[in-house]
Amino acid sequence: MSKSLVAIVFISAISGSALAADLPNTKEAPVFTPAPVLSWTGFYAGLNAGYVAADVDVRDVNGGVTPGPFSYHPDGGFGGGQLGYNYQFNQFVVGIEGDVGYIGLQGKGIIGSAAADHHQDLTLDSGVYGDITGRVGYAFGPALIYAKGGYAWFGGSAEQTTTNPGYVTTGTSTFSGWTAGGGVEYLITQNISVKAEYLHFDFGSKGGYQTNVGDDSSPIGYEFWNETSLRFDTVKVGLNYRFW
Repeated sequence: MSKSLVAIVFISAISGSALAADLPNTKEAPVFTPAPVLSWTGFYAGLNAGYVAADVDVRDVNGGVTPGPFSYHPDGGFGGGQLGYNYQFNQFVVGIEGDVGYIGLQGKGIIGSAAADHHQDLTLDSGVYGDITGRVGYAFGPALIYAKGGYAWFGGSAEQTTTNPGYVTTGTSTFSGWTAGGGVEYLITQNISVKAEYLHFDFGSKGGYQTNVGDDSSPIGYEFWNETSLRFDTVKVGLNYRFW
């Protein structure tokens, strides 16, 4: 009888295993969510702030007592905003960007004179600036290394004023020229990125003049023309929000 019992148990175990193997598996397979694909394509806007170092050269061009050139180096901070568009294909990114902001400058130069109580002050006022640049870059996942360049302008006034009451000065304003540089930008999320950037600005040369209104060193009404060359070097950090 014991042998019969063992045989019955053995046959039942085999039958149960076979039946279990034929039943459908109701356990769901794990679902793997693909990582989001980062893209630089789209419109964006943002804010920036940084430091500017200016290089100003002033030269008399038509017979002034001190022909120069004389250099001075005001510096300061600036802040503003940017608006642009990027298009990414493979790992390459191209785009266009516009900046506008305000540059605050401090510093001036002084030119001495043969007369102890007379000298000339060289100043560059703060002002609004802007640029429109093209960008080209290479993306390494969420990081973008880029170069940029284009048109730039600055609305500050450069003046060469004198303490001699016999002269009245007319300065220069609204410099225009070019800018070039580069930077690195990093996507924190698909819509938010941070960047660090260096730009060099060259605004060429512009003229101003001092008119004799009462000095016996030259005829009344005579104009001493001067030429101001202006360059900026800037470093800044920025934050961008990508709309789509």
